[in-house]
Amino acid sequence: MSKIKNIFLINLIIFFILIIILELILGNKLYPNKLNCSYLLCSVNHIYKNDLYKGKNFIKYSKDKYGFRGLRKDVDKIDILVIGGSTTDERYIELEDTWTEQLEIQLNNFYPSLNFDVVNAGIDGQSSIGHIWNFENWFPKIRNFKTKYIFFYIGLNEYFSKEKDGSDNLYKNKSIFQKMKFWLKENNGLIYKSYNLIYHKFFLEDNFNVGHKIRDNNYQIAETDHSINKNNIEELNFRLNKLIKLTKELNSIPVFITQKTFRYKIINNKVFSIDKFNYFLHEKKIAEVITNNCKKNQIICIDLFSKIEFVDSDFYDLVHTNPVGSKKIAKFIFNESAFIVNNN
Repeated sequence: MSKIKNIFLINLIIFFILIIILELILGNKLYPNKLNCSYLLCSVNHIYKNDLYKGKNFIKYSKDKYGFRGLRKDVDKIDILVIGGSTTDERYIELEDTWTEQLEIQLNNFYPSLNFDVVNAGIDGQSSIGHIWNFENWFPKIRNFKTKYIFFYIGLNEYFSKEKDGSDNLYKNKSIFQKMKFWLKENNGLIYKSYNLIYHKFFLEDNFNVGHKIRDNNYQIAETDHSINKNNIEELNFRLNKLIKLTKELNSIPVFITQKTFRYKIINNKVFSIDKFNYFLHEKKIAEVITNNCKKNQIICIDLFSKIEFVDSDFYDLVHTNPVGSKKIAKFIFNESAFIVNNN
C-alpha cells in the first residue's frame, strides 16, 4: 500500500511540475515582450445581456489579438488611436455604435479618399496613470506599431484621492492563495486561459455584465467643493506632459479631448448633482487644467466639456453614453477635427 502511495505521490509531483512548466511557457513571465492579455482582453469575444438601454437585447463585444477594437489596417498604418477609460472602450455598445467607430464613419463619408482608420484602445477604469502604462507596457510590445494621431479622451477618471497606485501594498496584504491567483492572472498562461475559456463559455457568456448600472436620476443641491488643490493640478499636469512626450517619441501627434457627464444640472444658477458632490465644478476644473496644458504645450485640444450639450437620453447611466449619445460625441469631434484633414 505504501508503495502505491509513493508512486501516486511521485506522479502527482511530476504532474504539477509539468503544469508549472506549461504555465511558464504559455504565460508572460518567460516572455517579457508578450502582451498582458488578462488586462488588455486580447482576442475576447463576449456577449452581454443588455438591460441598460433599449434597442438590442444582446451586445457583442470583441477585441483583436492586440487588445484593440476596430483595427482595419496594419498596425503600422493606424491613422488615429484613441486612448481613454470605459467611456472610450464602450464595452456595452456594439462596435459600429461606439463613438470611435462613428467618428471613423463620418471621416470616411466626407473624405473617402483618405480611408481613415480610427482604432479604439480604451480600457475600462483607466486614468492618466493607466494611459502612461500603455506607452510603457503595451504599445512597445506591438511590432511595427505606428499611428499618426493619438486622441486622449480624458478627465472623468481623475479622482485624486485614489490616484496613488496602492497595488504593491494590496499585494503584500494578500494571503498565499490570493497571491497565487494574482500571479496566475498576471502570467496569463495555461491555467488562467483555460479558466477564462470555461467560465465565459459555460457560465457567463449570455449574461456577462460590465458593472454599469442605471443610476438614480434624483438631483439635489450640490454642497461639497470639487476637492482639487494645487498639488492635484501639478500632478495632473505632470502626467499630461508625460503623455505628450511619450506620444511625440512615437512620432505621433497628441490631441486631448475633455469630457462631460450628466451627473449634474444647473438650474437658476444653482448646481444640482446626483449626490452632494459638485460634479460640475470638478469636471470644469479638470477640463480647464487640460485645456491650459494644451495651450502651454501648443498641442491640439478639443474642449468637449465646454461646447457639447447632452440630454438625459444620451446616457444609460449619466456617465456612459448609449448609441445616441456616442454618435453625438463622434459628430462633435468630427466638426472640431479639420486639422486632421489638413495634415493628410
